[in-house]
Amino acid sequence: MPSAVAILLMMGALMVASASAQSYTDEEVTTMCASIELQPCRLTIPGAYQLSEKRCVQVFTTKKDFNAARTECKGWRVRGDVAAVLNEEEHKKLLCMTKEASPQRLRYWVGALRERNKFYWTSGVLTYTPWAQPNYSEGEACVQMNTDTAWGTWSVVQCAGTGAVVCEVSI
Repeated sequence: MPSAVAILLMMGALMVASASAQSYTDEEVTTMCASIELQPCRLTIPGAYQLSEKRCVQVFTTKKDFNAARTECKGWRVRGDVAAVLNEEEHKKLLCMTKEASPQRLRYWVGALRERNKFYWTSGVLTYTPWAQPNYSEGEACVQMNTDTAWGTWSVVQCAGTGAVVCEVSI
């Protein structure tokens, strides 16, 4: 009989595996974002938005590799890091924030990493993924949102590649 921990790990794996690759056209993103109200961060951080009750995020459009992006987030705010996306609502908000920051579809780093063939958030367990490309090649360990073909999908890429970044801070 499996232990409670084993059952929880299997449930988490099923949740990750069951997430579908939702992609959006430019028009669909524009329509969706018209109905999503982005709230300024309660900490009054210029340019930052409330992602959830306990987290604020800011979009930075300068392209850099993942490690440089993570360093930028840590320098942006104490306890800052590359943003984790914990559910579909947060994913849609981030999609609207990135569209507002840059109408052309840039690739953005999100705080998901692969280590020993398992994915995790820089801030903890990964439970939500709208994969465009769930498979990956050797050397691909970082995750970007907004592929070349569609808004909103995620791909596993080399960390040395470049992308813009969404930073988060807990409040």
